[in-house]
Amino acid sequence: MPPFGSLPWNLVAFVRHLRRGHGFLIGARELHDAARALELVDLGDRRAVRDALRPILSRTRDEARVFDEAFDAFFLSRSAAAREPAPGADRSGDGERALQASSSGPSDSGPLAGETDGRAHPAAEPAAILEPSPDPAHIRLFASYSPFDLDGLGEAPLLRRPPRAWRDAARAAVGRLHAGASRRWRPAPRGPRIDPRRMLRASLQTGGDAVAARWLRRRPRAPAFVLLLDGSRSMGPAATAALDLALALAAATMRVEVFTFSTALSRVTPDIRRAVAGEARRLEHLDRAWAGGTSIGRCLHDFLRRFAGRLVGPSTIVIIVSDGLDVGEPEALAAAMRELRARSAALVWLNPLADTPGYEPTAAGMRAALPYVTAFTSVSDPARLARLGRIIRLPRPPDALA
Repeated sequence: MPPFGSLPWNLVAFVRHLRRGHGFLIGARELHDAARALELVDLGDRRAVRDALRPILSRTRDEARVFDEAFDAFFLSRSAAAREPAPGADRSGDGERALQASSSGPSDSGPLAGETDGRAHPAAEPAAILEPSPDPAHIRLFASYSPFDLDGLGEAPLLRRPPRAWRDAARAAVGRLHAGASRRWRPAPRGPRIDPRRMLRASLQTGGDAVAARWLRRRPRAPAFVLLLDGSRSMGPAATAALDLALALAAATMRVEVFTFSTALSRVTPDIRRAVAGEARRLEHLDRAWAGGTSIGRCLHDFLRRFAGRLVGPSTIVIIVSDGLDVGEPEALAAAMRELRARSAALVWLNPLADTPGYEPTAAGMRAALPYVTAFTSVSDPARLARLGRIIRLPRPPDALA
């Protein structure tokens, strides 16, 4: 059975086993997210626990398959002997009673607290990260918690000025998008309205006869962009590519706001603008908005509450870059997408998995979001970015470009 009788130490030991036994690139951030995910599931349901931990602790299909095997081998065992508690844990009294209780058989707390089926599990030892607590729903972190991986495997992303090809593609995409017309009427070769002042001035050259008409029109207005970038571990290298997309759009227009999210939301617009200006910026302040689990619905609700009132309007294009793998409630994500769609001119979802042959958006998060998406595609190179301007469809008032 697992080496400890309480849920926190079993979870820590399992994370250590995945790192050392199977080479998973996970650390304190994923451990914290996994503990929070377990608050939302029934710990007596082994499948629910496994499904909640899988998208947090694995990031590829191969790792997901290894995770399922490791989970069963680790938590469904009976023959392994109880081990000593980690440094700092109580070695007498309650600690000894907890180990004795864990060795007496399965408990009512589900697989993380000792459910067994007679198979031995690989040896694993806990890391001194989580503080043992009798209440597994309130796992607390020591002050040693770092926003990035303990072993340095996770690194704060570095922002640099985007290549010229990406900048040119972004300008082409932005140039094709028009969010209605401006309020001011301006001189134009053709238009819906005559400019009497210019006609009178021109008639002075023809003896007072208005020979040629002069016209006015309202010029098309460039839309504003709000980018919400998924920086969770499941995105992998696509998370860095999403930042490159944001940098390219920021180089093409000033009407850009950029946010990253994982289990929390963070605004990175000032860093994006400085990087476009040529200053290399490393995003050290992202904390839970990068390289962790995924809570898309909760982060979108946070954006709506804090920023949408002044950033999202009838001329705003909201672009979400995410693989749609979400451990939150699909209903919360659907509600946030519904409100974003109602407030914005267009709601675009860029999924890096859309390029995968045979991919279908069957994840719970994608199924909840798709009914409110106006464009669903991926952007993996400058050519696709330039084509994005043709894919997005914006509402056009009748007199916008007449």
